[in-house]
Amino acid sequence: MEGAVRVKHCAAAVLLLTLLAGAVSGAEAAFIRQTTDYFGTVSLLCLYDEAEGPAVWEEVKTLLGEIEAAVSVSDPSSDVARFNALEAGESLPVSEITAEIVSVARRAWEETDGLYDPTVYPLVDLWGFSPRFNTNRAQDAMPYDRPLQDGQPVPAEDRFVKALFPLAGFGGVRLERRGGRPFLCKQTPSVVIENVRIPAQMDLGGIAKGYACDRVRALLEKRGCAEGYFVCGGSSMAFLARPDGSGYTVAAGNPRSLSAEPYAQLAAERTTLSTSSDESHSYRSGDILYCHIIDPGTGYPLNYPAEGEVQRGAASVTLLGESAAMGDALSTALCLMGPEAALRFLEGREEKMVMAVCRSGETLVEVVSNLPREAVELAAEDCTWACKEENGHILYSGEWAR
Repeated sequence: MEGAVRVKHCAAAVLLLTLLAGAVSGAEAAFIRQTTDYFGTVSLLCLYDEAEGPAVWEEVKTLLGEIEAAVSVSDPSSDVARFNALEAGESLPVSEITAEIVSVARRAWEETDGLYDPTVYPLVDLWGFSPRFNTNRAQDAMPYDRPLQDGQPVPAEDRFVKALFPLAGFGGVRLERRGGRPFLCKQTPSVVIENVRIPAQMDLGGIAKGYACDRVRALLEKRGCAEGYFVCGGSSMAFLARPDGSGYTVAAGNPRSLSAEPYAQLAAERTTLSTSSDESHSYRSGDILYCHIIDPGTGYPLNYPAEGEVQRGAASVTLLGESAAMGDALSTALCLMGPEAALRFLEGREEKMVMAVCRSGETLVEVVSNLPREAVELAAEDCTWACKEENGHILYSGEWAR
C-alpha cells in the first residue's frame, strides 16, 4: 500500500518498502532505517533531516518495543495476555500505553455501533487467524481445532461459532482508574466447550500499529522533524511533508490479487493512512475466501455468503485521516458496513476513503470514494472503468481482465 500501499500480507511489505525507497531521489538525501523486530512485520522510518536520524531511530525502536510489550497476545507477560487470562469480575493494573489504546478502541467501538470490536479474538482463533496458527500448526490444542488441509485451516463448525459468540462484546471490558493508575476489568463470563474453559479475550493488534504511527509522528514533530514518513507493516503509515512539496503518492493494491497493478492512486501529506483487506490474512475453501476480519454481529468472517450465494462485498478499504489508530479501527468497520453504509458513516467526518467492492464473484469490481474526483486516479491498466457520481460520491465500475 503506498507510494505504494499494498494489502497482501508478506509480499505487500516488500513491495511497499521498494516503492517507498524509490520515492527518495538523489536530490533528496534521506536517513532510512527499517526493522522486523516488532509486531511480526516491517517498520520503516524515513527522515530528510539526516542529522536527527540516528537518535530518533533509537527512540522509535524503544517506543515500538514498549507498545508491543503492552499489547502482544503472544507474550504472557503483556497487559493484554494477562487480561485475557482473567475470569469475569477480575481486574489488573495496566500501562498508560495499554490504557490509551483501549480508549481508542472504545471510541471506535461506540462510533461504529460495535462493528469494530477487539473482543472477537476467540472467534478469530476459531477461524484459524490467531498467532498460534502462524506456523501452520496449532500449538495449544483447543476443542474446536480441525486438522489442516494442505497446510491451510478449514472452516469452523457452526456449533463452535455459536458456543464462542457470547464472548464477543467490548462492553464487557471496563477501563477505570484507581489512585491515578489505569485498571482493566473483565465482566464477560467464560464459556465451557467440551470441558475446556475459554475466557473472554481481546486483541488490540488491529490498532496497535496505527497507534505506533501516531506516537512516532508526534515524536518526530516534537523533535522538529518536518519532512519524512513512518511505516508500520503494510497497513499503517504516517506522513509528514516532503522536501519538494509534492507530497507522497499512495497506491492501493488490487483486491484479491486480481492484477499486479495497483487499482488506485491518491496523494498523502501530513496525514496518516490505514488499510484493511479481506486478503491480507486469509485462506480459501472451495469458492469462499475466509479472512481475519470477523463480523461481531454474526461470528463469521467478512463477506461470508449465504448458502448458494456468490461471495461479494467490500474487499479493501484505504483510509486517510488524522489518527492511524482510529483509521485502523474504522477501516475494519467500514469493510463490514459495505459501500452505502460506509459513505453515510463518513458524512461530516474528516476521514477520506477509497473502497474496492466485489459486486459479483471476483471480476466485477466497483470503487467508491468520498474524495474529490481529481484526488483519485485509477491506475489499473487491465481494467476498463466507467465513472459516475451518486449523491456527491464517486462510483467507478469495471471488470478485471483475468
